[in-house]
Amino acid sequence: MKRILIVNHNMHIGGVQKALVSLLWNIQDLYEVTLLLFHPNGECMKELPPKVKVITPDSSFRYLGMTKHDVRGLSDQLGRTFYAAITRLFGRKYAIKLMSLRQKKLKGYDAAISYFHDSGEKVFLGGCNDFVLKHVEARKKIAFLHCDYMLCGANTPGNAKKYAQFDAIAACSRGCAESFIQALPALREKVRVVYNCHRFDQIIQAAMAAPASLEPNKINVVTVARLGKEKGVERALRAIAQLGALKEKLHYYIIGDGIQKPVLHQIMDAEKLSDCVTLCGMLSNPYGYISAADLLLIPSYSEAAPLVIGEAVSLGTPILSTETSSAKEMITQNGYGWVCENSDEAITQALKERIAEPAGIQRVKEKLAQTVISNEAAINQFIEILS
Repeated sequence: MKRILIVNHNMHIGGVQKALVSLLWNIQDLYEVTLLLFHPNGECMKELPPKVKVITPDSSFRYLGMTKHDVRGLSDQLGRTFYAAITRLFGRKYAIKLMSLRQKKLKGYDAAISYFHDSGEKVFLGGCNDFVLKHVEARKKIAFLHCDYMLCGANTPGNAKKYAQFDAIAACSRGCAESFIQALPALREKVRVVYNCHRFDQIIQAAMAAPASLEPNKINVVTVARLGKEKGVERALRAIAQLGALKEKLHYYIIGDGIQKPVLHQIMDAEKLSDCVTLCGMLSNPYGYISAADLLLIPSYSEAAPLVIGEAVSLGTPILSTETSSAKEMITQNGYGWVCENSDEAITQALKERIAEPAGIQRVKEKLAQTVISNEAAINQFIEILS
């Protein structure tokens, strides 16, 4: 049985962490898996499978896994502040050089995987690529991409040099692979697509455990997202406001929390949307809402390969998304819903079309009910890239 090491920053709730948990559950019987976390904290820690061994670095790399809320005590506060300041002033590579001084090399692995990509040079985030390249001995080294490389700030000369040192680069969709190749065409031969895994049985069980009762005789639309600017939830509200009288025919549920929440309240008040929009806040189990909804709305400015698409498909819910790097590949090419242009006006028009033809939503629901989904393709891709 091959020994593999997977390196990630932490296990706070996020798309990368959820994808990692699902991957680990699907490969724990295929490999001897060790998970190295810079900081072993976060809500997803309790979801890790029992067969996976968790270790932490014996160096200051731990600060790269800490959020401000993870800091405990003066030592951590001073350490994290110091390395964050070095990063902002001189770049992350200088902070990593200092962190590396006391980090021992890990040996004895058949494969080492960096699961989290780097971003801009002066952003205090990432470091998994550096750790795998500098501090792990393995027959094969692989970097995973969970981003649109051209849009997320990762396209820098320093990152390009690091990716060139990996044996393989695993992109979570064809769209993400194409974005990376557009930035670094010389690395084309190293790029492979490895789809994200899901825990489909758990998703369906969670939906059944927390059923949601939504508005009768309306088209119920739901968005599940971190309320950050890039997720575009504020423009979804503006798009609904532009529906005029038609907005009375739908109800929009927003599940999530984040820095944009006050902005959403302001838009709702200004546009008088309280009768057709509900801010649900953060829900540990949003699947009852997704299952009960007529439409999952993804109004993002940019996305890689959102896990919520697979979650909605497993629950039989059609999807409407703005056009991002993987939207057509994951939605319209499979008949799971609709993709509109990436603009406020296009979202409004797409919602108008859905309201005008509810039978179209029903047709997609019927198709999804007949769709057999599994992780087989994703697991085969993972096995192949490790071979």
